[in-house]
Amino acid sequence: MSRTVVVLGGGISGLAACYHLIRAPRPPKVMLGGSWLQALEDGEQTLAQELFQQAAQEAVATQLGLRKPPSQSLVSLHKSCIPQYTLGHWQRLEAAAQFLANHQLPLTLAGASYEGVSVNDCIESGRRAATHVLRNLDL
Repeated sequence: MSRTVVVLGGGISGLAACYHLIRAPRPPKVMLGGSWLQALEDGEQTLAQELFQQAAQEAVATQLGLRKPPSQSLVSLHKSCIPQYTLGHWQRLEAAAQFLANHQLPLTLAGASYEGVSVNDCIESGRRAATHVLRNLDL
């Protein structure tokens, strides 16, 4: 039984770790996420694969006590894949909804950028958007 490790969080030093055991043999996977990437770019840090591999190994060692280096690794960088809500997001969202309502614009906002990034959140967002559109159709 191998371990798949998923590491998500708000920075290299402040990562939260979640892991689970699976039956099919697979190598561990580590995902780092959060606004810390922008801080690295703003600090003119060279975004090299070695930096991300080192950060992942340090996070796994710190969070899960797994100190043995991987026998092989594959590092991929996917920027802007998951929305990171910033302070004031909900207020901006409410203001946008109020603007759409006040101006009676035929526009509905839905998806991960607005009210949740999980699959369940996106499905619910789509359901609410479809209900809103159907309710406001002039048939």
